[in-house]
Amino acid sequence: MSASPFSYVDQQRLTLQCGSRLPAAQSLLVLAANSNLAQQLAPAPTASQLLAAAEQAYQAGYEQHATTEFELRGLAIAGMGDPLLHLDMLAVLLPAFKAKRHGVPVTLVTYGLVAANAAPALCQQLLALEVEKLEIYLPVTNPPAYQQTVKPTQLGFSELCQFIHTAAEAGLQVSCFAYAPVAQQSELRALALDLGARGFVVKQP
Repeated sequence: MSASPFSYVDQQRLTLQCGSRLPAAQSLLVLAANSNLAQQLAPAPTASQLLAAAEQAYQAGYEQHATTEFELRGLAIAGMGDPLLHLDMLAVLLPAFKAKRHGVPVTLVTYGLVAANAAPALCQQLLALEVEKLEIYLPVTNPPAYQQTVKPTQLGFSELCQFIHTAAEAGLQVSCFAYAPVAQQSELRALALDLGARGFVVKQP
């Protein structure tokens, strides 16, 4: 499936573009060496546009070969921005999507930069929207390196780590990831697991 202004396939998974607001200097798409794709995406899609894009992908054969729930690649919400900064849109999109596509898992791909005092309520909101999984960007193991690598415009490494822990405790399936090359892969995996994540993955750009 070719890229549309509203959706694309990443890691063989249908991904919807959530919007353009970010908590850091760069989009994860740019960090994944997908800046061309980022330029093609609509900056402020509506929930109805994203629903239509998802339905078009399913009608074109997305996941038609899946025979059990364990083979479902599901739906990811990512794109130029961070889905955790587009909750109003998700609150419209996800119930409508789930009503049509029962049992399809939904993953949010995020920086995970959430204030510690807001994290518990946010996690409960995500669970209420039937979000199953979070993939959280964890490229380094300490605050100075995080500040230099990610250049967050709000919050920082401490809040990221706290959010990973809070989300895992709340019952969300949390995994952490970084983009290759990764210098401290074993240390990052240990940190992710210690915080409560189910795993750590290095994604190829």
